[in-house]
Parts: sequence; C-alpha cells; structure tokens
Amino acid sequence: MVNTMTKIIKAGPIALLAMAGTANATQVFDLEGFGATSRSMGGTSSSHFIGNAGLVSNPATLSMMDSNSQLEVGLDLITTDISTSSVSSGDSADSQRSGKNRGPYFAPQLSFVSQKNQWTFGAGIYANGGLGTEFGTDSFLSKTENGTQTSFDNSSRLLVLRAPVGFSYEMTPKLTVGASADLVWTSLNLELLLPASQVGALAAGGHLTGDLVAPLAGFVGTGGAAHFSLTKDTPTGGAVDAIGLGGRLGLTYQLSDQTTLGAAYNLKTRVGDLKGSAVLSGISSTGAILPIAGDIRIQDFEMPASLTVGMAHTFNDQWLVTADFKRVYWSDVMENIDVAFESSTGGNVNIELPHNYSDISVFSVGTAYQYSPDLTLRAGFSYAEQALDNRHALPIIPAYLKKHLTLGGEYRITPDSSINLALSFGLKETLSTPSYLAGTEQLSQSHSQINAVVSYTKRF
Repeated sequence: MVNTMTKIIKAGPIALLAMAGTANATQVFDLEGFGATSRSMGGTSSSHFIGNAGLVSNPATLSMMDSNSQLEVGLDLITTDISTSSVSSGDSADSQRSGKNRGPYFAPQLSFVSQKNQWTFGAGIYANGGLGTEFGTDSFLSKTENGTQTSFDNSSRLLVLRAPVGFSYEMTPKLTVGASADLVWTSLNLELLLPASQVGALAAGGHLTGDLVAPLAGFVGTGGAAHFSLTKDTPTGGAVDAIGLGGRLGLTYQLSDQTTLGAAYNLKTRVGDLKGSAVLSGISSTGAILPIAGDIRIQDFEMPASLTVGMAHTFNDQWLVTADFKRVYWSDVMENIDVAFESSTGGNVNIELPHNYSDISVFSVGTAYQYSPDLTLRAGFSYAEQALDNRHALPIIPAYLKKHLTLGGEYRITPDSSINLALSFGLKETLSTPSYLAGTEQLSQSHSQINAVVSYTKRF
C-alpha cells in the first residue's frame, strides 16, 4: 500500500503538469495558504470554508461545503526575485530562471470531497511548500577563498508534497471535529560551495567530522573550497528524497449565527532521512579539483508542528471577515541541517550546517465580499516572524519573507462550477549576514516574490 501511494504522490505533479518545479519558500518553507480561497484571504483557514484545501489546514471546515460532493483541480505559479551581494567586494548574484531548477515554479492541487449525513470525507494532493533558487556557475558565490572561479553551481530545490485523506463530523449543530492523515514526500536538490574559511569554521566548531576531513582539508588548503553536488535534473523530485507521514486535528464551533471559532493542530512530519547519491569535491587554491562520489543522507529533515486558532465573522449576507493566529515550532526540527556522506571507495564526512531556527508566530487577516451572485472578491494580509538566525542565512535557502499582501476572487461559471484565483505578493525583505557561516564573507541578501493560484471547482 505504501509503495503504491508513493508512486501516486511522485506521479501526481507529472500527471497534472507538463513541467513542474517547486514552490519557493514563503513563510520559512511553508506556503502562506493552501488553495485559492485561503491564499487570497491572507492564508486564513481555521474557521471558514476554503474548499477542499481544508484537508491540509483544518479538516473540520469540510463540513461547511454546500454541495454533496466537490472536485477541485488547481495550480500554483510562483516567481521570485532573489539577490545576494558581498559587503566587502560589492560583487552580486541574482536568482536565475533557467537550469536544473526551472524557475518560475509550479505546484499542483487535486482533491475530491464528499458528504454523507453528518460525515464528510476527502482525499487530495497538495504542495506543502519548499524553496528553490539558483545563482548559476559564474557568480562570486562560486569563487574560492582566493578568488578563483570554480564554475560550480549554487542552487536549491526543495519540494514537500502531501497526499491527505481526511474527514469531518458534525457532533452537534454547533461543534464539528475533523482529522486528516498525509503521506508526505520530501525531495531535495542542492548545490553548495563552501570557501575554506567556512570549512575551517565548521571544523573548529565541531560541526565537521569524519576520516575524509583531514585529506580534504590538506587538498583545499587556506585558499580553496569544498562543493556538495546532489541534483536530479528532472522536472520534479530531487537527488535525495524520502516518504513518511503527517497529519492534523481540527474543530470548529459556531459561537453565534454570525461568528465561528476554529482551531487546528498540525503534527510534525515523520519522514526521516533523505537519501541519494552525491559528489563531494575539494577545490585547491590553484583551481585543481578532487571529486569524490558517494551516498548522502540529509538526516531527520522534517516539517514542524503548528497550532492555529482563529475566527470568522459575517457582518451580513455579503461580507465576511476572518483572522488567524498560528504558532509554528521550527526550533524542534531546524537546529541544524545534518549531512552524512559516505564515499563509494571508503571514508566519510559528517557535516552540521547550523541554522538555529526559532519558533515563530504568524498573524493573518482576510475578507470576502460577494459583489454579485456570480462574483466574490477577496483580500488579506499576513505577517510572519523571522525563524532563521541571520548569522546562518545561506543564499540558497531564501526563507525569510515576512509580509504577504493577497487578493483574489471566485467567479461562478454555472451554479455547479466556478473558477477561483488568488495573487499573493511577498513584500521585499532584506537581511545582513554578519559572518556568512562564520567565514570571512559578509553578505547582504534580499527576497521578494509574486505567486498565483488558479483552481477549478465542480460541484455534484
């Protein structure tokens, strides 16, 4: 059963798209809302009907569906503008839109929900989130400590895909409970060059161990670099991946005819190690290269637990206002990125890339206005605290957006079908990295993005 579902999860994006990449990081690694309704209303989802996407937010809201069954097919489209520059030299590198990671980025949505008396059941496929960027092979990020251009790539592509199966149950006219369980597929591409000072700082801090460290350090010297390459050059997936489990519990309570309260607890995933093949290359100060092929594991790479509470209030038949507060427990899963590399000819390297993420709070508000029987307009705003420590902000992990301004709407094509659209603007954030991974290079980084969601809904 697990093998069959694994194939379904991996095939889902290909079946829906001719070409698919991944969703770029928005609120750390998470999308700021699931489905067009939630996304257009600031990501709020705990206490109002957001369509079938309730499967991956608050499954109790599925009971608010106004039809017997509902099919939804959707697509996320994300474009990014990411740059990083050296404070000392003034050199800069900008994100590119071609190559192994194929930006702009796409992610699929497919789901079906059906009601039977007090029960509502559903299943689907959704992108939880991820990140993706590439700086090419000719920027300052590809240079050794002494300035030699290595022409090695610096890029990333993370995709977390969920296939939820869930239900909701109306316990009383006011109280509804729900739950969903996910198969979670996590895949990662990574190209990362670390100049000698960063390699030395990792070793000095006890973050770099193994019997390959000494010979590699001797080859790299004080002016060279080390490069990790783990990339699968395909439209979806990554060089390392794994499948595991996730899920959530939720409830809604009808406080009055106009006001609904909601709460949902999203469980920490249980995916484990991402495994695959990689090449670790030492680069000397003269540009000589020593490639070592082997097997690699990104250890205990999980998505965090979170708790969301919120409310929805209808002022009249046309106007709805929503608000959510979410607490996300990033410190439990992202203290370090732990990498274990085993050479195919013997020898190993273990690396801890310090991250020290903090738990964060996310505040979201949204509104919907039914302009006519066929047209509903929506808007929203969200603010997320920064989880990462500036000292450990890698350019290839753009996970520091804070503010999103959103808008969208729904148009009823027929009484039983509609199109939903959402636009989300990740407002530009700039941060300074005082000592890039404790090396000598100080960086200034910036990130902004625009994403869109379009979906088609058919009611039965």
